Amino acid sequence: MLRGRRPLIGSTPGRSRLQSFLEREMSLVNTSTSRCICEAVAEDGVSIVYEDLGRGEPLVLLHGVTESRECWHEAGYVEHFLQRERRLILVDCRGHGGSGKPHDPAAYSGRRRAADIVAVLDHAGIRRAALVGHSMGGVIALATAVYHPDRVSALIVNGAHPFAEDLTLLRATLEDNFEAWLAFLKQLAPDLSPDSCRRIRGNDLAAVQASLARDRPDFSAALAGLGIPVLAIAGTLDPRCDAIRKFAELAGGEFLPLVGKNHVTAFLDVEPIGPAVDEFLGCVSTRNTGLGG
Repeated sequence: MLRGRRPLIGSTPGRSRLQSFLEREMSLVNTSTSRCICEAVAEDGVSIVYEDLGRGEPLVLLHGVTESRECWHEAGYVEHFLQRERRLILVDCRGHGGSGKPHDPAAYSGRRRAADIVAVLDHAGIRRAALVGHSMGGVIALATAVYHPDRVSALIVNGAHPFAEDLTLLRATLEDNFEAWLAFLKQLAPDLSPDSCRRIRGNDLAAVQASLARDRPDFSAALAGLGIPVLAIAGTLDPRCDAIRKFAELAGGEFLPLVGKNHVTAFLDVEPIGPAVDEFLGCVSTRNTGLGG
C-alpha cells in the first residue's frame, strides 16, 4: 500500500453505514490490482470516498451527475490508464456514491467542490495531479483549477465548460424520481448498462436535487490566464460542443471533437479518448521536465 493511503476499512471499531458500504465495494474486487477504498473529510465535514489504484503519475477521475467512480471501471478507463502505469484516484463526488450527501444547495458551490478535491489530494499525499472530468466532474475539475491552481498539473474535461449554464430542464427531469432521467439517458445511449441504471436509481434524490438547485455561473475569465494545460473533449452531437471548443481556444488548450457522439456516448468512447489523453499528458510531462518542474 502506497504512502499516504489511509484505508477506512478497519480504522474504527464497530460497523458504521459507511464501513458497510466500503466492505461491499471491496467484495467487488476481481482484478490483480488491489482496490484501496479511502475516506477524506472535506473542510465542511462532508465525507469524500475515493479509490486509490496503481503507481505512477497521479490522475484524478471525476464522474458526471448521478454516476459514481464505478463508471470509470465499467467504461474501460481504469484498465487503460493502469496499463500506462498511472496512479488513479477515483472520487465519489459529494452527493454521489459512498460520499456524504448534504441536502443544502449551498453545500454544492464550486468552491466547496474544489475543496473536496484538495482534501482527497491531501489525504492521498499528492501535491499536484492531472484532473479528468466528465460533465459535472469536468466542471468540478475546472473549479479546482480556479481555486487551487497550484494543485492541478493538467485539465482534461469531456462534455464540460466554464460558461454559464441554465439547469432548469435538468432539474425538471429529476423533479420526482430518476425514471425520466434514465429515459433521457437511454435516448442518448440505448445500450446503457444495467449496472449504470442501478447506480443511478441508487442515488439520494434530495442530494442530487440540491446539487442542481443553482444554475452554473460563468467563471471562464478566471481560467483564461492560469496557464494550466487543457484538453477539452466533446461529441459533435453534444449541444455543448461549441461552448467547449470556445473554452479550449480561450484557455490556449487542445480540442478533441468526437464525430457523431453525444454527451453520453462521448464518455463511453474510450478507444480514441484514452490514447489522446496519454499523448496530451506525455507532452505536459515533457514540457514540465524541460522547465525543471
